[in-house]
Amino acid sequence: MAENAEIFYKRQRAFLNIFSLWPPESGYRRSLHQINFIHVIGFWVLLFDLLVILHILGNLNRMSEVVKAFFVLATSLGVTIKLISIKWYNVELDKLFGSLDDEEFRPQGPKERAIFAAACETSRWQRDGYMFLSLAALGMILIPQLIFEWSHLPLPAYSPFDEDPRKPGYWILYTYLFLGETISCLTNIGFDPLCSSLFIFIKCQLDFVAVRFSKLDHESEDDSTVGEELRKCIRQHMAIVDLTAQVEKLLTKTISLQVFCSVLVLTANFYAIALLSNEKLVLFKFIVYQAAMLAQIFIMCYYAGEVTQRSSELPHELYKTQWVNWSRPNRRILLLFMQRLQSNLRIRTINPSLSFDLMLFSSHQLVTEDFYKYQVWYFQILGAWRLPIWATNGQKRLHAFRFGFILVMLWVMLLLFAVELVNNISRMRHILKVFFMFATEMSCMTKLMHLKSRSRKLAYMVEMMRSKTFSARESEEIEIMESARRVVIKMRNFYGISSLGTASLILLVPFFAGLEELPLTMYEVCNIQGSLCYWLLFVFHCACLLPTCVLNITYDSEAFSLLTFLRVQLQMLVLRLEKLGSKIDPRDNQRIAWELRECARYYNSIVQLKDLVEEFIKVPGSVQLMCSVLVLVSNLYDMSTISIANGEGIYMAKTCIYQLVMLWQIFIICYASNEVTIYSYRLCHAIYSSQWTAWSRINRRMILLMMMRFDSPLLLRTLNPTFVFSLEAFGSIVNVSYSYFALLKRVNS
Repeated sequence: MAENAEIFYKRQRAFLNIFSLWPPESGYRRSLHQINFIHVIGFWVLLFDLLVILHILGNLNRMSEVVKAFFVLATSLGVTIKLISIKWYNVELDKLFGSLDDEEFRPQGPKERAIFAAACETSRWQRDGYMFLSLAALGMILIPQLIFEWSHLPLPAYSPFDEDPRKPGYWILYTYLFLGETISCLTNIGFDPLCSSLFIFIKCQLDFVAVRFSKLDHESEDDSTVGEELRKCIRQHMAIVDLTAQVEKLLTKTISLQVFCSVLVLTANFYAIALLSNEKLVLFKFIVYQAAMLAQIFIMCYYAGEVTQRSSELPHELYKTQWVNWSRPNRRILLLFMQRLQSNLRIRTINPSLSFDLMLFSSHQLVTEDFYKYQVWYFQILGAWRLPIWATNGQKRLHAFRFGFILVMLWVMLLLFAVELVNNISRMRHILKVFFMFATEMSCMTKLMHLKSRSRKLAYMVEMMRSKTFSARESEEIEIMESARRVVIKMRNFYGISSLGTASLILLVPFFAGLEELPLTMYEVCNIQGSLCYWLLFVFHCACLLPTCVLNITYDSEAFSLLTFLRVQLQMLVLRLEKLGSKIDPRDNQRIAWELRECARYYNSIVQLKDLVEEFIKVPGSVQLMCSVLVLVSNLYDMSTISIANGEGIYMAKTCIYQLVMLWQIFIICYASNEVTIYSYRLCHAIYSSQWTAWSRINRRMILLMMMRFDSPLLLRTLNPTFVFSLEAFGSIVNVSYSYFALLKRVNS
């Protein structure tokens, strides 16, 4: 076991011991190690920090030089903290490494040995991968400088010598900086994988506990054996808790400061990448270093998050055992153990309210981003989404210019459509050809103006979705969220491909008609019989149609995504209400009361999110419904006048496909809104399905109040408060459109 456990710390300890952080026992060797440590920390680390600080102070009026030096300083300070911290706690760390071989942490049985072997392999993989990545980043930062621009120092630092490459002072400082950065890299290679490996070891021990829980079922007929095995599991869990507390005490302060330095480095690097775009070699350094820095904080946050995640699953693993067949004393032990397991293990930072469970790489935020990421990105391109508060004046001007450009383009299109309508007021079919695109562009204009006017509230809505309030807790909730994520991605891709295909077909129709007319029926400012005029107007039509088509795709898919996210939250609330459970003993009433309050707060948050989603879709969605009626009537009338025998088959195909896309456009919003309403109806039944009859009177009164509130379902209303987005609304739109078409057809005949 001792040889196997060493994989979690042996190589990392050896790297760090290059700087004599663990002195030997013998006298003279101990003195030599002490001298080596003082030499490293004084000459290669603190002096390095001083040279970088002097360089920054000497170039305060040159922002580019300050930015170049700042990422080096933040990294070097992180290395300084690591070396001093490890030297300070070296005896305690040695005891910690020795405790990994204790009896409580040894695998028992083939399943546990397989888990331990997998943990060893994971530790080896992340250690070697991080080492190769760091050394590659170091080489790409230092070696190209030596080959291509050796006339400059590899890192920004104060030079007490003449900066002439022909003099020895320059090369002394050049070598010093080269070796100083190498020492920083080796320190990171030793410390960061060491922390990650210890987190992997803790997670492995939690896996052992879960395996031993499953073994309790095999002993369920013998109460004495069950009691003994349960006590062993408790002792093992207590040992894991103590180990986690020791790791937190010795390492997490250093990790917290490293994360703080990493934030400074990432901020400086992002700014430098934008500021130094013309200096290709310097830009290359920053990009490579940025990738290495992200990997550095990711491995620690990810594996610490794995500890928290596995710890949160243990109560469920214990509950799955056949505990109902156990004796009363064993069930009491189980109850106490369950209460202790409810407090998840967390690797905490200096701030006790924060933990390293993927602080920067939250799984909830990554999943939630798929509900809005690309849509918000396109809204920002159009200048309709709110810029962050740290945006520069140049970015704000460019943002305003993009919005003004698309706004002017839409106004010009609407003006040309209006002029064409006035000029052909007596030609019914021509008017309807103009009108179906005119109505579409009107809805696009409404969407754009609404996004711009409500950008502050909508940006808050996105931030609210990312909050922990709406994160999934259990495996079933995670599955629901993942399923919804796949649905919104597939719907977005399908709707985008079909819409872009329809737009492309509209643009290609003139090629089948011999280039005798333009793709869109609008006022022609010049004679299209001329080749130059025709192609200029054709390009203008393309430039107008495609951005507005993408705007429709983006807005409609975003509305569907938001409504789906809202429906998922209601589904998760339904699950939580159904699992409130029955009363086992009087203390459970306190737990149930707490869970009821949590569900009530969660429902209030869902209602707040629903109001913001309604704000997003109310005005544009209502205008879209009205415009859709006009478009559907126009298309139905146009299809009734097209004759395939006269060679108008391509026009018929274009109109039919556009009609289907328009129906799909309003269907997805009505369907998703209808799902929200359906699941809000289920809340009352879900809370009634819980075994509330054995609860205390206070809890029964509480669920009565909640049921009274749940009787009012969540409805997504249009501008007319009596009309809501639903499948019934979709059916009424189709019926009204057909009725108007029939009336128009009869009157025109």
